[in-house]
Formats: sequence, structure tokens, C-alpha cells
Amino acid sequence: MNLRFVVLPLLLASALGGCVEKSRTLSAAEREQLSRFVSQQAPSPQHPLEISFENKLELIGYDVSAESWAPGATLTVTWHWKVLRSLEDGWLAFTHVADGTTNRLNEDSTGTVRQLYPPGQWKVGEYIRDEQQITLPADWSASEATFYLGFWNGPHRLRVIRGPNDGDNRARPLSIPTRAGGGGEVRANPTQGDDLPSLMARRAESITIDGRLDEPSWAATPSTGRFVNTMSGGPAEFRAEAKVLWDDEWLYVGFEVEDDFLKSPFRSRDDHLWEADAVEIMIDPDGDGRNYFELQVSPRNQIFDTRYDSRRVPQPIGHADWNADIRSAVAVRGTIDDTRADEGYTVELAIRWSSFATGTPPATKPSAGDTWRMNFYVMDARQRGQRASGWSPPRVGDFHVPDRFGRVTFVAPTARALERTEEVMRALGALQADLAAEERAAPAAAPPVPTPRPLVQIRPEAAAALQGIERRRDVDQRQGNEPIEGAPR
Repeated sequence: MNLRFVVLPLLLASALGGCVEKSRTLSAAEREQLSRFVSQQAPSPQHPLEISFENKLELIGYDVSAESWAPGATLTVTWHWKVLRSLEDGWLAFTHVADGTTNRLNEDSTGTVRQLYPPGQWKVGEYIRDEQQITLPADWSASEATFYLGFWNGPHRLRVIRGPNDGDNRARPLSIPTRAGGGGEVRANPTQGDDLPSLMARRAESITIDGRLDEPSWAATPSTGRFVNTMSGGPAEFRAEAKVLWDDEWLYVGFEVEDDFLKSPFRSRDDHLWEADAVEIMIDPDGDGRNYFELQVSPRNQIFDTRYDSRRVPQPIGHADWNADIRSAVAVRGTIDDTRADEGYTVELAIRWSSFATGTPPATKPSAGDTWRMNFYVMDARQRGQRASGWSPPRVGDFHVPDRFGRVTFVAPTARALERTEEVMRALGALQADLAAEERAAPAAAPPVPTPRPLVQIRPEAAAALQGIERRRDVDQRQGNEPIEGAPR
């Protein structure tokens, strides 16, 4: 027999066999170790996703151990896979971590699943918990770390047919801020006290959304005060402030902004309003840093709105398909997109509570005494560059810092406060009646020369009585005898 015809096929078979990963028999200890990562029961990921690879494998979500990442720190991220159809032996998973321009990390073999149970062996109906511990390089300088996932077999990749991806069959499920780039978490230092601002939102009465904050309810509700520099917390370069009202159906927010150069080229909903002049609201109903909302309004009354599962997740701009049920109006003091000097603008908007009944968990409208976490910002375009101010300074180069959102408490007046208001109104009514009686009793005389006079003339003793009422009210409130319903005790 010619040995060439025996040896050549054996060599060829050996060479081909080296191109694919063959399954191996696991030890009892390895099978026990792997059993924690494979299940027939569907999981509940922290961050649900629907990324499909050729309708064979689906990434249904992920868990992550932190919302930001520091250079040199180790992050645990767990990918949850659903097996719809089996793959052939030889298919492997890959994980790339990029800094925006370059793949810095290749974590293809990191984790128990990657080492003991490659995708070519996964079985239909299984849920795979693919846990990876990844350390960010100490020299990382980018503001974000972006994860790319996929499956490969030699020169082939499974196609991404649904979900965010890079166009090269790499899914893009997660970008996480890195503290090296100023995008990390900021938490109040407990040794220095809680420096987050608080605001009372009073009940609204008869609000018309016309861009003018001229209703009595706006006058009666507290203001945030002048916004501050978002990095330092010091005084901002320009004046802006916000107010909040509420009722059973709507959340109302009003902004007053001074701006001598109005710029807003955008004409459509969900345009990138933050690139020019705009006001911005961040809302985290339950204050857990997850499922929060971002809304912006431009001087042209265009709206941008989106929702995030967690801090800046998903990338690049959250669930931009979410649209709030919103009414807004803007009153502009000046002209937009020209070189003439302007004065500023006022924004008035109402957001229906049902808009927040989405995500995990969905929010319900508040009751008196409830507190939501919010923040307010103004982006101010200049002829060159842009500046910003805000209510609660994040102190990093990123507005998406839920831990730094302020506290807005929804309050309603107590019966005693309403009673005190009625007392004042009765006193004013009595003074007006006295004035009218005196005028009727006065002798007829030549018509006097018209001179301006107050709508209501108050005699000194009556004015003193009114001042006494106000002083008693102030003392009661300071001593806690006249609380506002729902206000923090």
C-alpha cells in the first residue's frame, strides 16, 4: 500500500481539527462549578435587552456591579443569554472593551462559562449566565468604556439582526462612564454632611401653559434660587432659576433664563438641543439612580426627551423612542439666531404623570409628602463655545450623576394654613368695606384733581393688625406649629 494515501488524509484531518474548538469531558468538580451558570429558568437582568444573533442566540440583558469604572478597578458584568437554536462545535464568544477609537481589551476567554462551556455546546432552551470580571487599565484616559460582544468561528461571525451594534456584527450593549474621564459616580461625603439642595413643590391652581409664569400659583411656590456653576458649585456666570408645581395629573416646571445671545437652530423633536440654548430636566422618581428621565426644551419650543435604564445606559442617548406626554410654551425676550442683543426667555411646561409609568420599575404619581430626585440645567451657547449652570452641581464634566440630583418634595397646605389665608382675606374685605362707608359719608365737594392711589387704602392701625397676623404665621411656621402638609419633619 502506498503510505502517501494513508498519511496525507490523516495529516489533513489533523490540520482541520486544529481549526475548531472540540468539546471535552468535564470533571465532576467542573460540572458542579458550571451548574451555577446554566439554567432552564428565565432570569431577571438588572438591564433588559433584546439583541438577537441570527435568531439563534439572544442577549436578554446584563447586570453590572457599578455604574462607573475607575482605572485599575475590577468590574463584574454578567451577560444573560437565551439559546434559541444550537450552534455547531467551534463557535466561541468574544468581548471587546474599547475607549472610543481603539479596542483596548480582549476578554474572549474571561469567565467560567467562556472556559468550560463555549457557545458551540449550548443547548436549546438554556439560559446562560456569562459572568466576567474585567480590570480597567491603569492608564485609561477616555471618558467611557464601551463593550462589544459577539460570536465567531474562524473567519465567520454571527450576524446581529436586532439591537445596537457597530455594523460589523458586534453588539454594543453597554457603555460605562470612567472616572478617568470625569464620568464617574459622585456621592456626598458623609463626613461633610449632605449638601444636596431641596425644593418644595406646591399644588397648582389654574395653570395655563403659555410661557408666562404669571399665575398666582407660580408666585406662591418657592424657587430654586439662582443656578450655580456645575463644576465648582460657585456662582454661575448668568442668572437662571426654576420652580416646580404639581396637581393630580401634571408635573409643572418653569424656568427663567437671562441670555443676551439666543441661539437655537433646531426645528424638530429630539434634535440635539443640548448643542445650543436649552433648559434641561433630569427626573429620577424613586431616587435609585435607575430608570431616570431627561427632558429638554429650546427657545424655539422644540423638545428632546429620553429615558435611561441606568447612568447613560443605553448608549448613546438612552431610549430616545420614549416620548413624554408634554405641553410646553416659551416666551422669548429677543430674537433667536441673529447678532442683536437679547434678554432671555421663560419656559413653562407640564408633563403628565402617566409619562413616567414605564421602565423598571414604572413610577406612579406622587402624593403629598413624597419626594422625587430631580436636577435642572441650562445650556447657554455663546458666539464661541458654550457654558452651563444648574441647580445641584454634579461637580464632574457630566450632567448624568443621579446621586447629585436634588430633592423635590410635593406639598399641599394644611387646613390651618388655608384658614389663616381666609383670615387675611376677611381682614382685607373689612378694610375695603370701611373705606367705602367713609367715602359714602363724606360731604359732597368739588371733584379733586385725580391722583394715583393704592387699590386698597389701609389705615395705620389696620396695617398693624395685618402685620401682626403675618408675624404670628411666621412664628408658628418656625416653631413647627403650622406645618405644611407633606413637608419633611
